[in-house]
Amino acid sequence: MKKTSVFTLLILPAAMVFVAALLHYAQGPHWISYNSDPEYLYLFNSLALAESKQTGTTGNPGTTLQMLGAATMKISHAVDFSEKDSLESSVLKNPEFHLNVINIVLVTLNVLLLFIIGLVTFNLTKNIWLSLLLQFSPFLSKITLSWGLSRVSPEPLLLFSGLLFVLILMKMVFSKNLAESAHWYMTVLALVSGFGIATKLTFTPLLIIPLFVLPKLRNKIGFLVLTGMSFILWTWPIISQYKILFNWYYRILTHTGLYGLGNSGIIDIGIYLRNLQNLLLGNPLFFLIWFFAAGFIIRFSWSAEARKKSWSDTSFRILSALAVAQLCAVLIIAKHSAEQYLLPVLSLSGFILFLMFVCLQRLEYFRRFKIRQGVLFGVFFFFISLWMIIDINNVFVQKTRIKEETLKIYQTLESKYKNYIKIFVLRASSPIGALAFGNFFINDGLYSESLQKIYGEANFLNVFNGKFHTWTRGFAIEDIILKGDGNKIIISAPPLSDADGKIICQTGSVLHLRDVFDGKFETIYALDGITLMWGGSIQPPCVTPFPR
Repeated sequence: MKKTSVFTLLILPAAMVFVAALLHYAQGPHWISYNSDPEYLYLFNSLALAESKQTGTTGNPGTTLQMLGAATMKISHAVDFSEKDSLESSVLKNPEFHLNVINIVLVTLNVLLLFIIGLVTFNLTKNIWLSLLLQFSPFLSKITLSWGLSRVSPEPLLLFSGLLFVLILMKMVFSKNLAESAHWYMTVLALVSGFGIATKLTFTPLLIIPLFVLPKLRNKIGFLVLTGMSFILWTWPIISQYKILFNWYYRILTHTGLYGLGNSGIIDIGIYLRNLQNLLLGNPLFFLIWFFAAGFIIRFSWSAEARKKSWSDTSFRILSALAVAQLCAVLIIAKHSAEQYLLPVLSLSGFILFLMFVCLQRLEYFRRFKIRQGVLFGVFFFFISLWMIIDINNVFVQKTRIKEETLKIYQTLESKYKNYIKIFVLRASSPIGALAFGNFFINDGLYSESLQKIYGEANFLNVFNGKFHTWTRGFAIEDIILKGDGNKIIISAPPLSDADGKIICQTGSVLHLRDVFDGKFETIYALDGITLMWGGSIQPPCVTPFPR
């Protein structure tokens, strides 16, 4: 292979590193509320796994990220010879450092795999343009870049799994005797599939692809069996929680609301159609490529003769399988829609374009119409690059605005309200707010005592149940207020959905709040008064106002 080819194939991996660094800078610290979920959940889960402690599950299941995080923590702690603290103390004192190291590992895995895909494709096709086209896969969606590069979440590993799937399928396209090597492809695809589903359940639609392309029934059955075994292998840390996990999945399937909430039923038609519309409008390039692929498949399957010829080609069968998998993913995700849920199938769009080109090449279309590949690919890369630059800029601006506002809120809390009683809603933008979220949300206060020793007393509010608590104990907000300190209480929280600015406490009392910051993404509330309710009845006076 020529040095110029190797250098050319390094361009897009280098671009991936640049975009990852750019978006990481734009989003700011992981403790910012928009960044802390699920980062701090996986931080604590990984630490618990590294220390062989039982922990909760995020439900993704996410155990692959948990394993990677635990291994990364252990290695980074072991090679830091200046570190005198235990692993637990090191992680709890320096959570941002450990999250950044995990993020670097995730980005490195995807960058290396993207480079390998380019090298393997070039070795198989001897075509630098096709190699670059396949390497463009992650750059065809801003969701893939914003979720797959800058976060410590399952999405970077989903991107890795999707790219690994593409690499294996691409090898199948150029396999000279697929029947003889089917058992090998069955095994590696099952291993990757189990890994992908253990990372996040949204990988499941990709299982359709091997069922389409593996040549024999026994290969398909073997693939499903091995995928199940692979899933068990990768989710071994939470095997004791399978009952909780699958009960939750059942609730999600049988209820119309998010996370297994809402009314009983598979879908709410109104919400479902609205979600489909939002997915379509939010991912125009993805759907443009999909409709183009669907038209391509129909065009070359129209007649019996054309269908027979096309389906004998492995590249055409894989192309059809990819289109079906993407369609199924969209139809499933529209039930409970979130942009990042599409990431596993978004990473396949570049491969779809690659396969259409390979099919046309094998049918000698380019030779027939005398189309110059360099011009065709040059124009395509130019417009896609322009599209991505605009998308990345929009993501950068949005993340920067969130970062600037939340950092300003944190600075205001530390200066203007330094001597106030500060209460942080779980996930509020502060280092201890993020730590509390990771410690309490699914881990039942596993590290509460250690956190109190390190950070001292702190106050938190769980808005889901109205419970106030410190690191180690609950408390009644009424006790603080009746001591005359009601006008010295500040609550850091996202803007409340209640237009009147109220929080209902676990006791039944109602806090009346006043927004003293007026933030768009997050804000600061002071207490205006309280409606006391003890013993199941309202205590006079109904509303106790506080001086401003």
